[in-house]
This record gives sequence, C-alpha cells and structure tokens, in this order.
Amino acid sequence: MDLSALETYHELGIPVAGVPNTVPAYLGEYNDAKYDKVGTVVKADFKALEALKPDLIITGGRQGKQYDSLVMVAPTIIFGSDADDFWTSFDYSVRTIAALHGKEKLAEEKLAALHKKADLVKAKAQADPKKAVVAMHMNGRFNPSGPNSRFGFAYDVLGLKPAYVPAAEPAQPAAAPQEGQRQQRPPAPKLADINPDYLFIFDRNTGIKGVMPEESDIFTEDVKATEAYKNNKAFILPGWIWYLSGNGLISVDQKISEIGEKLYGIK
Repeated sequence: MDLSALETYHELGIPVAGVPNTVPAYLGEYNDAKYDKVGTVVKADFKALEALKPDLIITGGRQGKQYDSLVMVAPTIIFGSDADDFWTSFDYSVRTIAALHGKEKLAEEKLAALHKKADLVKAKAQADPKKAVVAMHMNGRFNPSGPNSRFGFAYDVLGLKPAYVPAAEPAQPAAAPQEGQRQQRPPAPKLADINPDYLFIFDRNTGIKGVMPEESDIFTEDVKATEAYKNNKAFILPGWIWYLSGNGLISVDQKISEIGEKLYGIK
C-alpha cells in the first residue's frame, strides 16, 4: 500500500496481491485488474483488505493512524525515511523486504549500484560552489525546502549546497494559539529573493494526478527572475517521484539520475 515499497517489490521481482486503487504510470502494470485494489496511499479499504486475506501488509507513514486497524487484518510493516540519516533508513527498508522473500543477493547488488551512483554525483556537487533550491509548487505558490527535511534529498544525500535554509522554529511559541486557531508559520521567501544558481521544482497536484504540468504554469515571473532560470538551470521534476513516492528502488535511482544528468552530465 506504499508506492516506495511497491517499487522495491517490483525491482526485486517479488509478486504482490494487492495495490492502491490508482498507481502512477511508471508502475502502470499494477493498475491491471489482476491486482486487488485495497484503498489509497492515504486510506485503506478495509472491506477489500479483509476479502483479500493478505499474509502481510506493507504501508507508509501516510497511513500511520490506521496501523492499529491494519494489524487486525494481517501483520503490518510501516516503512519511512529518516531525513537525518537517509541511507540507513532506505537500506533497512530494502533489506527487510529482501530478507522476507529470499532476495538478499539481488538487493545488495541494487543498493551497491545506487550508492556508487550517488557518490559520483556527490563528488561533483562537493566541488561545485553554486547553490540550489528544491521547491514544491502548489496552486501558484512555491514552498522551498532546506536540508534535513522531507524534500532535502538533493542536499542531504547528493551534497548540493542549499541556497535556502529555513529558520529554526522556536522550541515553544511566545503565546499559545487560541482554541480553534492554528499557529501561523512565517511565509516562505520568494524564489527570486533566494535567487539560487540551480532550481528544481516539482508540482504537488500533478504528483497526485500523474500528469506533468505545463512549463508556463511553473515558470512564473518569480522563477524567471532567478539566476537559475536565466542560465537554463531551472528544471521541472516529476511530482509522482519527488512528492508521492521517493523512497523506493526506482524513485531513488531516478532522483540521483535526474540531478546527476541535469547538473553534471553524469549518465
């Protein structure tokens, strides 16, 4: 029920019985009717799950609140990603799946290849003084990410230098919000004010819908004012990889490849 785990099952050649109701095009074969549809990546369909009688359920953090109900249907594993130590959490997820199905040798081969590819990109990035921003686009607004965050892969794993580091939130708010009110975070700065040398943008809505946005929707006047855009170093990334999935054998490979090829010509 987690797309990152489904990628890993696919790459290790392990069959599955049930999948989310809708699967992105790069995993499109799992939209076939031979796979039971057991809900979304956010909400399980318990009626479908109980009818399937699975031996094992693998899900992700989006369904964390449903864990107690899922384990009543079958043994359940939740995999996540640690922004402070990506490789440890990622390797653990892959190796756990492999060990359950006797695919340890293949898993180690694929992990070694990914680490080697990431090291090639990281070596280039560490020698590169230019700074980057990875930003999420949603309905005309941009949310730039910094290191050690959900979308910090380019900095934390590949070593790109961040052009934007969000201010640390205070340990305690100066005044507690009133009941029914939500604490307001300061707005993110404009991309033109950050002015990165490299700019990577993924669209949240198309991550969910599975359709790449038009450049005209993403390359706004704010984006066009950056050095990245002026020097042809502004790129649109697939939202289904960078937002919806991102921690499986396919998406991690693609994220490394996209940064390496676009910035440093690494094939």
